[in-house]
Amino acid sequence: MKNSLLTSVLLLLFVPVWGQTSRIDSIYTLGKSEKNIRKKLLLFNESIAYGWYYGDYDKAIRYGKESLKLAHKYKQDSIASLMNNNMGIAYDYKGDYPKALFHFYQALRIAERIKDKNNEAYILSNIGLIYNNQKLYKKALQYHRKSLKISREIKNQKGISASLNNLAIVFMDTKQYEKAIHYYNESISIDLALNDSIGLADDYNNLGVCYQEKKNYKKSEFYQLKSLKLRENLGQILGVCNSKLNLGVIALKQNQLQKAETYLSEAEATAKKLGAKEILKSAYRSLSDLGYEKNDYEMAYGYLVKSREIEKQLDNEDNIRKQTQEEMNYKFDKERETQRLNQLATALENKKKQEQALIINWAIAIVGFLILAFSFVLYRRWNEVKKQKLVIEEKNRQVEEKNHEILDSINYAKRIQTAILPSNQLRERVLPEHFVLYEPKDIVAGDFYWLEETKDSIIFAVADCTGHGVPGAMMSVVCHNALNRSVKEFGLRKPGEILDKTRELIVDELSKEEEDIEISDGMDISLCTWNKSNNEMTWSGANNPLWIWKKESKDIVEIKPNKQPIGKHFDMKPFTTHSVELEKGDRIYLITDGYADQFGGPESKKFKAKNLKNLILQISNEKVNQQIEILRSTFFNWKGDLEQIDDVCIMGMEIE
Repeated sequence: MKNSLLTSVLLLLFVPVWGQTSRIDSIYTLGKSEKNIRKKLLLFNESIAYGWYYGDYDKAIRYGKESLKLAHKYKQDSIASLMNNNMGIAYDYKGDYPKALFHFYQALRIAERIKDKNNEAYILSNIGLIYNNQKLYKKALQYHRKSLKISREIKNQKGISASLNNLAIVFMDTKQYEKAIHYYNESISIDLALNDSIGLADDYNNLGVCYQEKKNYKKSEFYQLKSLKLRENLGQILGVCNSKLNLGVIALKQNQLQKAETYLSEAEATAKKLGAKEILKSAYRSLSDLGYEKNDYEMAYGYLVKSREIEKQLDNEDNIRKQTQEEMNYKFDKERETQRLNQLATALENKKKQEQALIINWAIAIVGFLILAFSFVLYRRWNEVKKQKLVIEEKNRQVEEKNHEILDSINYAKRIQTAILPSNQLRERVLPEHFVLYEPKDIVAGDFYWLEETKDSIIFAVADCTGHGVPGAMMSVVCHNALNRSVKEFGLRKPGEILDKTRELIVDELSKEEEDIEISDGMDISLCTWNKSNNEMTWSGANNPLWIWKKESKDIVEIKPNKQPIGKHFDMKPFTTHSVELEKGDRIYLITDGYADQFGGPESKKFKAKNLKNLILQISNEKVNQQIEILRSTFFNWKGDLEQIDDVCIMGMEIE
């Protein structure tokens, strides 16, 4: 989980010039007293920008709603576009993406109509940031590149720097770190030339996060401290909060627990005060990791629950985006209609005071006509609402039907996944006394077990693919196919060679993606080859070990795996094949990490691999095929009412 936060460069057309956050109201009051309409609206717009800049998002939004009415009344389109852009930024910092997008698109429509290229470039970049936050990376790249193209055409150096920074963020999120560093350094060069402290603070923060992802913590801390100093001098409350969160994560990565707790607690308190959900989510996740490192499992679990609650809030807001936008459009149209009717009523009243009896009669007729027309409009509106209600009910029915279809599809996928697993008949025929404990987290799983019989060998494995549920199941099919090809098509028998070829096939398969987007998914695995002719066993593992219970010593010997996955890795090396010396009565165990990582027990902490080893030692007197029930009941008793966090797969076998 990546807990550090990048700073998205949300753009405005000026930098606030006042000295303290308490002056927000002063700017707005100054605008109220200004007689010139354009100057008045520009001051109002500055107060909106100043509000979000110093973290007072609710005030920025309140002033924005009031100011936009005045801007529309006097048809000041260019200023209305600026106000919509600043309100979009305020909603984005609050984590309300649907409302942020609504205001950004309002601003963009005006900028395109009046051909304001400068503002258009800024708004496009801000829209790109929203899509990046929603992990729609292809759309994010499109908007950032449009913004960069316009900024270069009009030679706006500040806009060019911001677009380069935001493009780098997309490459960071898709793990293309060298490309991201290149863009960050270009942005820093421009901001140094412009003497832009705000831009440099964001550049240093993001470059620090990039080096953190590359595990270069010294460089990461160096750039984060530079960013923090600039933000403190600028009085950026949200920016300081962001920097302290990132410094806390870096300290945690270096096991500097006291320093980490100080930074993370300060970031949590500020994010709560500001209502900054993205930062608060990351702070909770990092504090959960800190609790785990301190062996304070109550702290770890408590913050993990808080983090998931924030994630659900953000997911819910994303799911209702379209509905929220439609409601806003409806309310806006209704307000305009009410304003027009009020204006007509006022005009009619003034005429009644000035005109004579004949004119009054005409006025009464006109009023009667208006009432009739208004009644007709209300009737049509009522009829439309009735139709919309029917449409909504039909859409709800369709959603329920789709949900049922999706669930049916997932259940069918389970049948397919079950079909590719080794059958009980095959296992009983080719393997000695054994068991397989297989407990998927969801209907389908990312964990799977695999068995292949050749002329001279029996090859079997337990694997853990990236993710669980539907994504994990899809990945398991890719990995299962690669294992089959390595043995059947390429004729490999040595475990290390099988894993090397499987990795090659998986990386090749997952590289068939769009330009600029790389996928580093894969699997962890423990794989054995048993040569039937000489009764020798060899083994190789990717992140997952092999446990051997020795009958003579009554102890467990662990063979360490290669610390790399079956998939794209920054330092890919050939997998090691180990010769395994076994005696009659010895037992081997192939495991994934789901059992040991499960939270539970009286203190809601992880079960851990050490306790799993002790459990296997305790039940060593039981027959292998009876151990499965003890392992299963222990797991579910430990889990209790807590959610299962991962798939579970364990294979145990006794040597004859």
